[in-house]
Amino acid sequence: MSNIKTVVGIDVAKDTLAISIYDGKIHQITEFDYTKKSINKELISKFKKEKDSVVFVLESTGVYHTKLAYQLYQNGFSVSVLNPFIIKKYAEMKLMRVKTDSVDSKLIAEYGYEYKNKVTLFKPKDDAVLHVDNLIKAIDDLLSQKNTSSNQRHALKRQAQHSKEAVKSYDRHIKFINNEIEILEIKLKEILKTAFQTEHELLTSIPGVGLKVSSMIIAVFNSFENFDNAKQACSFVGICPSPYESGTSVKGRGSISKRGNTFARKILFMGALSAIQYNPPIRQQYLRLLENGKCKMQALVAALNKLLRQAFGVLRSRIPFKADYLEISKVIG
Repeated sequence: MSNIKTVVGIDVAKDTLAISIYDGKIHQITEFDYTKKSINKELISKFKKEKDSVVFVLESTGVYHTKLAYQLYQNGFSVSVLNPFIIKKYAEMKLMRVKTDSVDSKLIAEYGYEYKNKVTLFKPKDDAVLHVDNLIKAIDDLLSQKNTSSNQRHALKRQAQHSKEAVKSYDRHIKFINNEIEILEIKLKEILKTAFQTEHELLTSIPGVGLKVSSMIIAVFNSFENFDNAKQACSFVGICPSPYESGTSVKGRGSISKRGNTFARKILFMGALSAIQYNPPIRQQYLRLLENGKCKMQALVAALNKLLRQAFGVLRSRIPFKADYLEISKVIG
């Protein structure tokens, strides 16, 4: 993007947007309400004649940034959505200690301007992918609610005296949640069958990959469409080991970064627990690591990493999983 002359750094909050318009020398700071009308007036109308020379840069903030990114993209603007960890490290590099919305917007703008030729541009996921994403996360939320209610019911029943009406209320609530989960899973299976049948069949050919893991990979990773290799996918989810070394004297134990997508990591952990029982290559690796003195968590993280690489391999090769098939490793990277 060598033609970019202006970077608009945006700090996104729940109800407001802090804006820094930066040309490499001067910041123009403003703040306005986070509404469609305000975005049209303050950003889209203002820069509609400069579409080819401006890029909007914002942090990924859960779900809050998505409406802004989509609205700008749909109006033909270049948009980049950054991992908050990148901006945090950039602030540390610049020795920034003050944190306000306006300061953050300036920092985002400066990063965008400095790395304008390297930032990745935002591209919306297909509606079907977003539908799968919404469903799998709703199912996961409902399962968490069910687990909480079940624990509360269990605790109530263990009291010396308890209300039968209260227990029945928990029973009705848990039954309601089960019904809602069943409805959503039926809908999820319908979408997978109509829009992602091949991808789902390839993924579920891997022992340890069921409906939830398959749906998550299709939705969160977008079937690895924007990943060049499996290592990038592992970094995205935060399961690449982070070495802890300095010179020849400091040799600390490495750990996973945990800076990636927490939802994807949670679902993959569940898949890895199944894979260490039923996926031969992963089970062999898991047992070997335990024999070599690794703790169970380290061995499980390695299983999770291998499971994701297997998923990447079957989708890229378009070949169903085979435990003794080595050629698939050539596309994993």
